[in-house]
Amino acid sequence: LDSLLQEIIHCMMSVSSVRLVSQASFRQCLLAPSILLVSSRRGFQEVQEKKVAVVTGASRGVGYAAAKELCNRLSSGHIYCTSRGATDHLNTIIKQEMGEKAPMVEFHHMEATDITSIIGLRNKIFSKHGQIDILINNAGMYFPPCDDPTEHFCQVENTLQINYWGLKNVCNAFLPMLSNTARIVNMSSHLGHLSLIPDKDIRRELGDPQLTEQQLDSLVLQYKNHCTAFHDDFRAAGWPRCAYTVSKVAVNAYTRILQGKLEKRGNEYEGVVVNSIHPGSHHSKISQDSPLTAAEAAKSVVSTALLAHPCEHPRGKFIWHDLKIVNWDKGTSLAVGIGMSA
Repeated sequence: LDSLLQEIIHCMMSVSSVRLVSQASFRQCLLAPSILLVSSRRGFQEVQEKKVAVVTGASRGVGYAAAKELCNRLSSGHIYCTSRGATDHLNTIIKQEMGEKAPMVEFHHMEATDITSIIGLRNKIFSKHGQIDILINNAGMYFPPCDDPTEHFCQVENTLQINYWGLKNVCNAFLPMLSNTARIVNMSSHLGHLSLIPDKDIRRELGDPQLTEQQLDSLVLQYKNHCTAFHDDFRAAGWPRCAYTVSKVAVNAYTRILQGKLEKRGNEYEGVVVNSIHPGSHHSKISQDSPLTAAEAAKSVVSTALLAHPCEHPRGKFIWHDLKIVNWDKGTSLAVGIGMSA
């Protein structure tokens, strides 16, 4: 039991971040002069350029708040929110809350682990708009780490399926219809810091800037295999019990890989920007020091989704909720004030 408690505490450590880019540099990209902006009563500037956006996992929390924030920050556009559950009541609620901007937003059923439902929504959007400008990958899940081998393996399987493989499903489906100035925001976490992976060799592989997508996939599958009830040797192999940490480290690595792949494609994708972000909002099963509300967290998520074109920086980076860049693959974590509630 003591060993399990130590692992849980370690899993919940927050990250000591080393900033790579100045705040001024980021702000310059946020407010580049290429997009006409007008003042907004909400303290931000309203983007006049019409945008088509997709927000996954938008039925509650920061996903729902991000959809509303996009409505507030865009003067016109179409925001497609996804939920794996029923959507009629969600459409009723959000349209009531958005008032005159209600026509801009709508919910659709989509399951990130079901490629058929993803392609169905993608084709619907493509037939109507021909492209998308913003993709916010918020769909995900978290389980408090469990010491029962069978239950733990179920947690690992479900967590990786949606947080990593599901996110990749969505990206791969929508990549062909991205506009040439599209923005992808992958939701990460303060638990996605590389220092939370115990083994130094695994850390070296995951943090390698030359890591390929195939190598990353292989590492994720290795973790899953070590977590089966038959093997149950993840600890000896150098992995943490917390599948959420592994999934979010993988998301950060994938974000860097995807940005590099798009840039290598040349003109068609060179203007596309991909970043991951720790929104800092309260999670029903994860608590942290001074958590932001979902509405507060959504502001940084949407600011990252509205990075103006051209944007030289940040690209393929991990962004903190204060809009500073964090070295997710360097430094150490701090054992401070991070708790868990079931």
